[in-house]
Amino acid sequence: MRGWRWLAPAMIVLGFVTLWPLGRGVWTSLSRSSLTTPDATETVGLGNYTDVLSSQTWWIAVAVTLAIVTAVVVLQLLLGLAFAAALRRLTTVWPVTRVLLLVPFAMLAVVSAVVWRDAVTTGYLEAWLRLEDVGSFGSLVAVVVGEVWRGTGITALILLAGLLRVSSSLMRSAVADGATPWQRFRRVVLPAMGPAVAVAATYRALDALRILEGPLVAEQPGATVHTVPLLVWDTTFSSFELGLGAAMSVLLVVLAGLVGAVLVPLLGVRRSV
Repeated sequence: MRGWRWLAPAMIVLGFVTLWPLGRGVWTSLSRSSLTTPDATETVGLGNYTDVLSSQTWWIAVAVTLAIVTAVVVLQLLLGLAFAAALRRLTTVWPVTRVLLLVPFAMLAVVSAVVWRDAVTTGYLEAWLRLEDVGSFGSLVAVVVGEVWRGTGITALILLAGLLRVSSSLMRSAVADGATPWQRFRRVVLPAMGPAVAVAATYRALDALRILEGPLVAEQPGATVHTVPLLVWDTTFSSFELGLGAAMSVLLVVLAGLVGAVLVPLLGVRRSV
């Protein structure tokens, strides 16, 4: 009980700053309200949710968002694992490399998005790859590359924490038993660092799911990357439809919960292999 006395104030504050905005958003989503006509608010119940879920634009945005999340998570896991394996051998310069890896993640997301948008549309990547008309696909590539560059460092550090749990004696025993590199990775390394992989993938997936800066700055006439957060932004701050935007925000929270619910059991790695 003594522990709960110390924990209760923090839990109360955390619950307030989390549940109050969420509850306010749910309440707003049940009404038809607009910033242009604030006095014409009317309660519509689940009408906003029906409109959103029956909209083709919404489902296209969901598909694009999930495609971006999948590409970002897969690339960051692969690159992060490569960096983690290299960093494990750099014991003398480990403090310096740790700081350098976190520099991209510490930068403002909008700065990273602008840099990679310009690189793909008018910069060196356009010149190297000879891209004349990037279009929607080029904007999508810019968004993915910018997000991968920003989050690979923190992913590598999470994976490195799991990689350091691999027992050297166990690896030597596997080599002595004649295990191939792939067998050592699958039967020794992966089970030991499985929890770290699950944490890194889930964290980066949920973080990429709310991506707004990249699609927002990459938005061009005829080349808009319609993600769910960008659709919420346009509905709320361009069309001024507060109720509809709130309904989309609530559905985005539900989508994040579903992604987390799928990834946690899917990435669970058995410890006994």
